[in-house]
Amino acid sequence: MAYLGAPLAAMALNCRGLNVPERRTHLLRELRKKRISIAMLQETHFLEGSAPKLRNRQYPNTFFSNHPTTRKAGVAITLAAELDFKELDKVTDKLGRYLFLKGTIADRMYTLASIYVPNKNQHSLDT
Repeated sequence: MAYLGAPLAAMALNCRGLNVPERRTHLLRELRKKRISIAMLQETHFLEGSAPKLRNRQYPNTFFSNHPTTRKAGVAITLAAELDFKELDKVTDKLGRYLFLKGTIADRMYTLASIYVPNKNQHSLDT
C-alpha cells in the first residue's frame, strides 16, 4: 500500500524487554489497533546479532541497535508497511542506546531517532 500523505502517527514506548514472543505479538497488535505509523522503542533487551523477529504484514520493517554482550538497553524503530520507507543512512550506538535512521517517505526526507537514556546515577550517554 502506498503512503497517501495522511498524518503520520508516531509513538515512543519503553518496552521493558521484548524477549518473550507474547510481548512482541501484543506490541504489534497494539500498534495496529492505535494506527501507529512509526514506533520508537526503548529497552528492547535484545543481544546484538540475535534480535528475534519483530514484524508482521502491517509492520514489516524494524531497525535495531542492541547491546553486544548483555540483554540490556536496546532500541528499535518499527515502521508501518504503508510508509514505503527507503533507508538512506543508519547510525547506531555500540551499547544499544540510540538509533538514528535517515530515509524517505513519499519523496520527503525524514530523520527518525530512538534514544534510551538511563536514569540518573547510572551510566551516561557519553560513549
